[in-house]
Amino acid sequence: MLPTFAPFLTFLRQAVAAQSCGDMRARALWLEAATYLQPTDGASIDRLMVDLLEQQQFEQAVSLVETVAQLEPHSAAANMRLGYALQMASRHRDAIASYRRALAIDPAFPQLRKNLAIALNRSGGDPEEERQVLEAAVAAEPSDVALWLNLMGARRACFDLDGSLAAAARAVEIDPQSALAHGNLAQALKESQRWDDALIHAKRACALAPGNASLRTGLGVLHLLRGEYPEGWAAHEARWNDPASMLTEGRPPFGKPQWRGESLAGKTLLVWGEQGMGDVLQFCRFIPPLAERVHREGGRIVWNSFAQMGAMLSRSFGEHVDAYSVARDVGSLPAFDVELPLASAPLMLDTRVESIPQAVPYLRADADARAAWRARLADERRLKVGLAWTGSLNHGRNRFRRVGWERYAQAFRDIGGVAFYSLQPGATGDIDAARAAGLSIADFTHEWRSFDDTAAFVSELDLVITVCTSAAHLAGALGRRTWVLLDVNPYWTWMTDGRDSAWYPTATLYRQQRFGEWQPVMDDVTRDLQALAASSV
Repeated sequence: MLPTFAPFLTFLRQAVAAQSCGDMRARALWLEAATYLQPTDGASIDRLMVDLLEQQQFEQAVSLVETVAQLEPHSAAANMRLGYALQMASRHRDAIASYRRALAIDPAFPQLRKNLAIALNRSGGDPEEERQVLEAAVAAEPSDVALWLNLMGARRACFDLDGSLAAAARAVEIDPQSALAHGNLAQALKESQRWDDALIHAKRACALAPGNASLRTGLGVLHLLRGEYPEGWAAHEARWNDPASMLTEGRPPFGKPQWRGESLAGKTLLVWGEQGMGDVLQFCRFIPPLAERVHREGGRIVWNSFAQMGAMLSRSFGEHVDAYSVARDVGSLPAFDVELPLASAPLMLDTRVESIPQAVPYLRADADARAAWRARLADERRLKVGLAWTGSLNHGRNRFRRVGWERYAQAFRDIGGVAFYSLQPGATGDIDAARAAGLSIADFTHEWRSFDDTAAFVSELDLVITVCTSAAHLAGALGRRTWVLLDVNPYWTWMTDGRDSAWYPTATLYRQQRFGEWQPVMDDVTRDLQALAASSV
């Protein structure tokens, strides 16, 4: 940062103060003083802002351009500049107001609508406003591939599948050599359940940009979704270099190599948890066959996972591993020679659909905790059903995955012979609203401190009805009857068709047949729940 920056900013602020008092002479004098330290024309302010942003001096950059915008409130460029600095500082919500002011002054200002749309998207703004902004942007700049790709996402968020697909196809038409365009078209085709076409464009995207980890991860997920596990597991390894994946913190600095299948004789393998809790619940089934291989080769296996699991993992798999820990940092881990992320175990075991370990339950809840819940629920003679209606609010696809308490209330409130229980922690507002809408839901989630606590409760239910979230994996791993409600483009575990799950034999899958249409799914679930309740009387 320039040594003169502080006094330069002070002079600009004095000019703002003079302007607010209507003293234009003093304003001019302060601006003249500022120019002795740093040019104040637009191009120079732009360069100084960029320099500050590149040095990650976000607060100073925002202070600079905010002051200039106060000096020039009717300048589209000044307001656009402020919006950009706020956006680079990850203050997307704050950037929206600046972009809107600039748009009102000069609707044709370059890149303005694109930036506003991005700010709306990143801040969880109104998808319809984002779509309208982008529709106007592509009308003004119809050859801008990036605008069409953003419009594809905005139309999809507004549940306009045909429009989303058309936007992605248009981007490919404009630039057939754009890897991102082909990758986005593959995504739109997945929503349309055109799996073969999606695979063609996903492969084309990777061919055009072989070093792009996001595209390779996407291709791997598509292979897994189609049940093409040999190709899928290999491509799935690209997740570590994919900035769009959940692995935001990257691979921990172990200082030891990843195991690639070499002999483990005399060595210790560290297996460690990664990604979300649902992934741990799904992939922990591979610990026994992995441990069998390690021990057969004369090695040791130690496993480090998440404290949120409580004692459930050590109880369920402790006999298979030589040590289990929940260390939060590398320095606290037990000694090891090579390491392996848990989700890479299927690759190392050459897992195919037909060789997935299917024995359930493979997780065991605490017997005393189960007994306590059994006693508390003993007076309830109705069918006991756990409900989960949304996944993580931060998940990129939750808009499409969630069913919502509203649909549950409408479908289930008049069904007799069923007692409903929330499996949705922190959803007091939703539960109160569902009760007000006529669906009685008991809520014990505030008593759960770990997944082990949740497992004890779920183990005493007769049925779990859930969207694609960790509740589905937990109930399936416990061998409980589980009904999973899936959108048209589900998480790869559930594959593309069928009522049964290759991963969870006690699960029944209720699939959307058309994008965004939940009512047929709810009709099927309601019918089956009524029949089950009647048969349980």
